[in-house]
Amino acid sequence: MVDLGLRRIDAWPVEPLAKACRTRGEEALTEHLDERTWQVAIFGTFDVENYGDLLFPIIAEAELARRLGSVELHRFSYHGKSRPEWPYGVTSLTELPRVAAGLDGVLIGGGFLIRFDKVVAHGYGPASADIHHPTGYWLTPALIALQHGIPVMWNAPGMHCNNIPDWARPLLTMALEQSPYVRVRDALTRDTLAALTRQAEIEVLPDTAFGLPRLIDEQRPSAEFIRLREHAGLTGPYIVIHAIHVVESFVKLFEDHAEAFQDYQFLVVPIGPVLGDDPSVIAGRLPRAVTLSFWPEPLLMAELLSQAQAVIGHSYHLAITALAFGVPVFCSADLATGKYTALAGFDSLHALPDVATVDPQWFIARVGKTRPSPAALAAADRLVEHWDRVAAIIRQGKTSSQPVLGAFLQHLPTLLEAAAEGREPVPAESPASPVVPEPDIISPAQNVMAQELAQQQRIVQLSQQLALSDARMRELQNSNSFRVTAPLRSIARGIRNLTANKNRQC
Repeated sequence: MVDLGLRRIDAWPVEPLAKACRTRGEEALTEHLDERTWQVAIFGTFDVENYGDLLFPIIAEAELARRLGSVELHRFSYHGKSRPEWPYGVTSLTELPRVAAGLDGVLIGGGFLIRFDKVVAHGYGPASADIHHPTGYWLTPALIALQHGIPVMWNAPGMHCNNIPDWARPLLTMALEQSPYVRVRDALTRDTLAALTRQAEIEVLPDTAFGLPRLIDEQRPSAEFIRLREHAGLTGPYIVIHAIHVVESFVKLFEDHAEAFQDYQFLVVPIGPVLGDDPSVIAGRLPRAVTLSFWPEPLLMAELLSQAQAVIGHSYHLAITALAFGVPVFCSADLATGKYTALAGFDSLHALPDVATVDPQWFIARVGKTRPSPAALAAADRLVEHWDRVAAIIRQGKTSSQPVLGAFLQHLPTLLEAAAEGREPVPAESPASPVVPEPDIISPAQNVMAQELAQQQRIVQLSQQLALSDARMRELQNSNSFRVTAPLRSIARGIRNLTANKNRQC
């Protein structure tokens, strides 16, 4: 196993990605850049072949480097990855406990990250059974960072038609309330999380992929893009089609009216191979269809999408990339459901119609790359403010979350035990102060600090009691206490087993 101890953190290789992004897009800001190298971690599923997931670290590194100067971005996922087999280095989450204290900031997400179901992707799970799936790659890292006083910033992650189980509510509430900056990518996610707490300020932020035009210069195609077009035979205007079965009905439109599309080539690409995308599903049925012999790295994929005349598919980040560059989108997803509701207001995004009744001229009339819509430009502008704020929080340094997290962990066994036994926990109380001689002089600053700590602890206690009371009420309404508390009993057993194992090792 590679030694990733704190003495080695400065020795991790710095990839030239941020410099490359600056030369291909907007020039980097040079004012007020710090001479130090900032250690920033980002958490997500960067170890799977899914275009959208792989974008987030690239964007974060480029934007933070513009504002902070030298940034060492540590990408954490379940499994470690390295170049040249992967677009960038990824560190396994098994290493996080040993290196966390050396970080200056933590980014959670983005993407569909706030989830509790087990089927993230086929066969996908943690490298160690000690890491919970799937909160091990987003919620646990946030709590670990907060325990070290590291500022945690939620980088527009989201939910999608999923619920928060009762056992997770106190933990998620704690993480949200102690994070200095919480941004999510759609209103449904914001409303779900806001129901957990009145203390955390949770706001909607456009997905950070709307900032891709700051990394890719449309007027100066990259050498990799030029070579790809030549090698693939993309000699004219092309339409990108997501290699997924849900667009198959639309393929029939091209089959039945091939003459209407003779001016366009079709490029069939997998957006998320890990999710089962496969060009063979539709490519054989399309006239002059082009497929690639490799899966493009994220920025090259983004450039391919940015130069298309239209894109057709189901992928969230396929749609966002196209919208960011003024490419019309024909989307097979339900824009009234879950995460896709965030895209419903873009006028260049069209719901995939019923091809049995659509006129092919309807499609042709909407094809053609133009200037990004006002909504897409506004999203990009908001992201500039977002990265300014993130950089400012990192500069501010350590937070005051450690005492509150300590108080929460101290009370956690009581919560678990009470839940496992199906009863209300005894309210947490501040420990009695020992009788000591009163000092001659009491510093006003010390009084203020003590009051602030007591207030923080009381807020935590009240939040815990409210969350658990809500859970108990749902249990009574369902009249099935065993089902509701089963996960909590499992957690309690897991903690007891972990403690027993540690005792045997001592």
